[in-house]
Amino acid sequence: MFEMSTLDLLLLATATYFAVITLVRLMRRRRERIIEDLTKQVELEQERLKEERKKEKRRKMREQMEQQQRRRRGAA
Repeated sequence: MFEMSTLDLLLLATATYFAVITLVRLMRRRRERIIEDLTKQVELEQERLKEERKKEKRRKMREQMEQQQRRRRGAA
């Protein structure tokens, strides 16, 4: 069978260690990018909803003003 010397085992262990460490670093970077992207998307969505609420509020105010004007015209 295939037997490994101490040096072979040491090299294999070292290579495995570096491979795992590199993978962990890559995964952490990717996770941070995903978190940044999702945070930006949430902020944009919140801003969009805020603007939408403002527009809706303005529309309702406009409708109320128009109704008041109609009532005044009808009463006059």
